[in-house]
Amino acid sequence: MEEQVSSRQTGIKYGLIFGLVSTLYTLIMAMSRIQLPFVGLIIQWAVVIGVFIFACKEYKESNGNIMSFGKGFSLLMTVAFIGGLIRGVASYVYYMVDPAYLDFMKEAQQNSPFGPAPDQPGVEGMEAIMAFASSPEFLAVMSLIAAIFAGLIFGLIISAIMKNEEDEF
Repeated sequence: MEEQVSSRQTGIKYGLIFGLVSTLYTLIMAMSRIQLPFVGLIIQWAVVIGVFIFACKEYKESNGNIMSFGKGFSLLMTVAFIGGLIRGVASYVYYMVDPAYLDFMKEAQQNSPFGPAPDQPGVEGMEAIMAFASSPEFLAVMSLIAAIFAGLIFGLIISAIMKNEEDEF
């Protein structure tokens, strides 16, 4: 009989993969100073969904094609947490090494058509909020929170679709 693999082992493996792939994507976009608001989001979601599906498939294959919803969800939350932690730490280090990227992000936000007009009241308060929101610490924490949130949403969906419970007989 095959030895069963725990969801933790698979979660750590795919968490590392998710962290490295998403960090690589983030660093490439940051170093090349490219901002793809909508397309970038689609690419990130495709990475998350792809890694989640492969993690579930490997777990199921190594456990006799059996995976409960709870095991799948805990597996995917482990993947999301570890991957988000790796991406957050790597992003923080990059922002500290290349502070010019933060200036680029601030400038891109100010030039955005969705930003406030410069002559409107309340712009001074908005600048303080933007300074806080573009700090390396805040961005690293938000990267982790975004990964956990993606793990919640996509983890629920993918776990529900890919579950294969044991027969009760």
